[in-house]
Amino acid sequence: MITSMRSRLTASLATVLVTSATLMGAGAGSASAQSVDGLPALGPVPGVEALLAQARALVPQEALAAVGSTGVYRDVAGGLRGGIVAEIDAYRAAHGRGPLAPNPGLDREAQAWADHLAARDTVVHNQALINRGFGENIVAAGHSCGAVCLVNLWKNSPGHNANLLEPGYRSAGMGIAYTPTKVFVVHNFAY
Repeated sequence: MITSMRSRLTASLATVLVTSATLMGAGAGSASAQSVDGLPALGPVPGVEALLAQARALVPQEALAAVGSTGVYRDVAGGLRGGIVAEIDAYRAAHGRGPLAPNPGLDREAQAWADHLAARDTVVHNQALINRGFGENIVAAGHSCGAVCLVNLWKNSPGHNANLLEPGYRSAGMGIAYTPTKVFVVHNFAY
């Protein structure tokens, strides 16, 4: 009986996590999802990121392991990466700036630096990248901080905000690395 209840609870938590991951993929503070088990699809849900952050904080790590993930933010239907890109593009558009084109070279460099930061559990800028004339935003936060939260941290930091709104930047690359308690995001910018 206890095992059966535990299995049902794990399955229910897995459903919540998959639904949450789907919702997070929409970015820009709203979400939509396909119908599940005959229920109608959800339309836009304003402020969903704050609600999801509260829900994520309540989910034990063993439930995440049960659904095959070591963190909530694995890229599912765009996931964290897609959410951050959408947030930045919307923020730039609101300030009369164009979207940033993907830059595979900067993606590789940003990912290597994010992996470096996560392995050392530190947050320092890649001075070699900056010395070559590129911009860089970095952030580390708990797993409950999603795309909106992470981009807001940059918006509230004068230097990082200047990078987000720099009109001359044309492309960007991103790297995301996880530890059991944190997500590290590196976002590089190029002219």
